[in-house]
Amino acid sequence: MLTVENLSIHFPSRRGEVQALDRVNLSVKPGEIVGLVGESGSGKSVLSYAISGLLDPAARIVGGQILWHGTAIAPIREHRTIRAAVAQIFQNPRASLNPIRTVGRQLQDLAGKEQVRPLLESVRLAAGIAQRYPFELSGGQCQRIGIALALACKPDLLIADEPTTGLDVTTEAAIMSLIAELSRTQGRATLLVTHNLPLAATHCHRIAVMHAGQIVETASVARLIAGAQHPYSAELLAATPQHAARAEDLHVIQGLLPDLSGPLPPCRFAMRCKRHESDCDVAPPQLASAGHDHLVACRHPLC
Repeated sequence: MLTVENLSIHFPSRRGEVQALDRVNLSVKPGEIVGLVGESGSGKSVLSYAISGLLDPAARIVGGQILWHGTAIAPIREHRTIRAAVAQIFQNPRASLNPIRTVGRQLQDLAGKEQVRPLLESVRLAAGIAQRYPFELSGGQCQRIGIALALACKPDLLIADEPTTGLDVTTEAAIMSLIAELSRTQGRATLLVTHNLPLAATHCHRIAVMHAGQIVETASVARLIAGAQHPYSAELLAATPQHAARAEDLHVIQGLLPDLSGPLPPCRFAMRCKRHESDCDVAPPQLASAGHDHLVACRHPLC
């Protein structure tokens, strides 16, 4: 359904050109939930906006393309090709809603009056919520309205960009279960953008790990959890709270993301990597097969 091929995107800045995405490859199949995982600032949202056609006009496509059912689309501006086929759930549910219109009116604007009740029911909300304004709702209720607005267009691809940010764990579980159920029952493809690897591992079929604007590893959830090949993927797994009995036992990934507006090493993880060798500085690593449906971009992958 969706294929991203060698996509590179830069943004101008006072400090220099920011190399936000570098040779990114990604695919999503119908009915599949793919997790896009990485630290804040790794380029996950930039990629999601490129797919949705919501990138800032200042963005510059350096190379590559996005294909929708095999047809190239323009990632800078909203494009007619997939305008109604792709919907996005944004990070801040309350900020993405119009504060001076009831949520029912907002749903009606997209889907018509007769569809308001079915849409609310589809996200497990009572019909009476339609008469309320966003400020009268909880964060979880606002997020469900955001999902309902996304579903109003009956999209083929749903992009959920950090859909559980700021929600308590109980509401987080309910929201993710709802997204997974809708994907399963309606055959909708879903791209889950998150920094929460355990969340992605629970609800996704495949995971793509992103670091500093590059996809460094993609694999099925089972293969990634059982044997991550890229050192960064392994560090992310080790840093999950489930692996620490006490707060002081939490694993911390050393170092910071590189400055994407300055000169960059061939491997953008090199300065943080315990497996760094001299040949890592020769040329950028390419995604290569590490087994069935498993790709890794590393000259010294974990065995």
